[in-house]
Amino acid sequence: MQIYVAATSPDSSSFLARGASDRIAQDREGDALEMLGTVVPVRAGAEIYGEGDTATAWYRVQCGVLRTCKLLPDGRRQIEDFLFPGDFFGLENRGEHSFAAEAITAATVVRYSRPRLTAAAASNSRLAARLLDVTLEQLGKVHDRLLLLGRKTAEEKLTTFLLEMLDRSPDGDAIDLAMSRTDIADYLGLTIETVSRTFSMMKHEGVIALPSAQHVVILDRDALEEMSGDE
Repeated sequence: MQIYVAATSPDSSSFLARGASDRIAQDREGDALEMLGTVVPVRAGAEIYGEGDTATAWYRVQCGVLRTCKLLPDGRRQIEDFLFPGDFFGLENRGEHSFAAEAITAATVVRYSRPRLTAAAASNSRLAARLLDVTLEQLGKVHDRLLLLGRKTAEEKLTTFLLEMLDRSPDGDAIDLAMSRTDIADYLGLTIETVSRTFSMMKHEGVIALPSAQHVVILDRDALEEMSGDE
């Protein structure tokens, strides 16, 4: 079931109207995707789509932080990804969503009707190339996740996660985490106790400072990168 607060768009033709494919083909300056999307504000905690829902659209985060996740048969939760502004999600190679998408914070997403997007790409090579880039980027993220979950220790997982968050942070060596410790544990395949203990260890060793549970300051990036196991 899809739950939204409201849906707004720049004009009354949020999706391609008749003849819009021709206009997109003529648009050599702007991003064709911007002409296809409907802007949807979502409240914190709301579900954008559920696991098993029919996959009728693709999405891009405009602002806020989201997560994609699923419940395992034994009741545990696995978070597949954290999503930030600019990230695409909901791309499926079958007719239903494998994971649910939920807003961690109040967010705004852009919704792209999948059938209309596919039809537009068929007549617009620039748009088709853009969608291919998005698909390949998603595939690369899957490969990184396999390495993170399958071959790294708890310390390496958490330091890799912090480096990823640091690369997305606008505040230099400081990170404001929108997600909880439980979210981080479910993302990394660890227990919350292990996550908390590893944070404490890194603080004790002078690698990070923790002014609050959600605010992390990186004191020694070189040490953090060495601990990640990627060098």
